[in-house]
Amino acid sequence: MKADRWTTVLGVLTAICGLLAMSTGRWIVGGIILLLSFGIFWNRGGGKINDRSIYENEVKSELEIRDIFERIKDTDTPLGRAWIGEHKGYPGESIVFGPTRFKDCVVISKKSGKINIKHITLLDNIIRSEEEEHRFEDLVNTAETTVTPRIYSIFAEFKLASVMMIRHLRELIEKWSAGEDVKAPDQMDVFGFYYHNSGEGWFKNADDEDVLRVECSYTPFVTSVYNADGEEMASVKARQTNARGDVVNSAGFDIYADGNPYGEIMPIKEGRTDGFLAKTDAGDFKLSIFPACRRANISCNYTVEKDGELKAVIGGSPRIVFNDVEERQNDLVLSYDDDYLVLYAVLEIFIMTLNGRFLK
Repeated sequence: MKADRWTTVLGVLTAICGLLAMSTGRWIVGGIILLLSFGIFWNRGGGKINDRSIYENEVKSELEIRDIFERIKDTDTPLGRAWIGEHKGYPGESIVFGPTRFKDCVVISKKSGKINIKHITLLDNIIRSEEEEHRFEDLVNTAETTVTPRIYSIFAEFKLASVMMIRHLRELIEKWSAGEDVKAPDQMDVFGFYYHNSGEGWFKNADDEDVLRVECSYTPFVTSVYNADGEEMASVKARQTNARGDVVNSAGFDIYADGNPYGEIMPIKEGRTDGFLAKTDAGDFKLSIFPACRRANISCNYTVEKDGELKAVIGGSPRIVFNDVEERQNDLVLSYDDDYLVLYAVLEIFIMTLNGRFLK
């Protein structure tokens, strides 16, 4: 991945500058530069590309592109079904999902014994036949589009959906490459879409219809979800605050449904990854943070899993300035199981409020 290579080069050059400074006796300056170098590598992440990048994954495999296509061609995804084209950076055929109206594609290619799965928006890199040209019509010209909370949310949802697809396509191709007899699902990552803009106070669906009313503040800490009649359906309350009114995360939080105790939320840490475990009457839900999706300015992302199954993805877009309106928080939820929609809504505002990013 080009971004990884440039980050590595920058980190190495910075480290060299630090060592040169120290060799001339400038110990403090050299130490500061080495710390900067460490920060660059820390931001890049360690290990293989699959651990560092949410936009590009690889699988060492003897499978050919046509083998993968035949297995997955009938699978429905948020970007549509797969088709065969080419990518300028790879020899031979590539599998393409998309594009969406906002130019999102997930492309599967092969080079040097590795299957590469990546998200792209530079459509000039895709070589296609005349029969496939219809897929590239009716694209949105973002430079001429009035940016509203709804339009921005639709733009951002496909960036987040593509990130999930890359992860799940990689997992599927890994199983096939290992010889596992696994059938491709009829659907992969097909979701219901919801979003919440801080200036409106409503949790809305893809048709811009009001679904739930939400209310939150950090001081005092309040996160509540109401139905259209104003009846509280769910809330999260902090168990402890300090003298300044700041929430003490380690003490945990209580969840209420229809005013009755429903469960608790406790912070968890797995390696370098922070998250939460929500133990509820409906089961345990694990909230795991993952890296910022900077292509859509989504920087507070969590997956929601129940018994190891992905149920929702929550993404936050703080401090967005929309056309003709003030700076606002804009969050989105990809729901893979609407049975828990109220829970997703209260978890969304809980996370965003806790992170101090919610704007009124």
